[in-house]
Amino acid sequence: MVAASTDPRVAHTRAVVLEATVAILADSGFERLTVEAVAERSGVARSTIYRNWPERSQLLIDAFKSMCAFPEIPDLGSMEAELRFLASELSSGLQDVGWASALPSLVGAAHHDPALTEAQRLFSERRRAATGVIFERAAVRGELSSDRLPGELAEFFAARFFFRFLMTRSPIDDDFIDSQIRAVLTLATSG
Repeated sequence: MVAASTDPRVAHTRAVVLEATVAILADSGFERLTVEAVAERSGVARSTIYRNWPERSQLLIDAFKSMCAFPEIPDLGSMEAELRFLASELSSGLQDVGWASALPSLVGAAHHDPALTEAQRLFSERRRAATGVIFERAAVRGELSSDRLPGELAEFFAARFFFRFLMTRSPIDDDFIDSQIRAVLTLATSG
């Protein structure tokens, strides 16, 4: 993330490079992502790219962060409404052409690059924590069984979305979303 005090020209250059990186990931995957390809697509000199991202994995991590921003989950008054909001956001993200094209490549690349493995782990932890807010609020409202942990429920909620997207390629439609919300609500409220 670029600090607020960063020169606007530097911030613009970084944004252009990240946009080009995301486009290459979406078009061609991680295997074809090179600094040369990013320089050509962005119009930014390779030396400038290397100055900002000395390692290709650092560039990829920043591109992934820009592509997969976490929505702030509003307090909608019920666990079900907040799960529905999150399901809609997650479904939209997984059906976005850029994300849908890049994510499998990033997951595969993480198996071969320790920096990407760590980035993927941190991304998953941050997403689980962001989703956990729903269950923390539910606990305060009395909607959650006392023996259910917010982190575990957050992981359970997201797991089927990603399994469906990455493994089965089954649709993430309204029927699926309704089914997953019902399953999570049942688990969250059972003792």
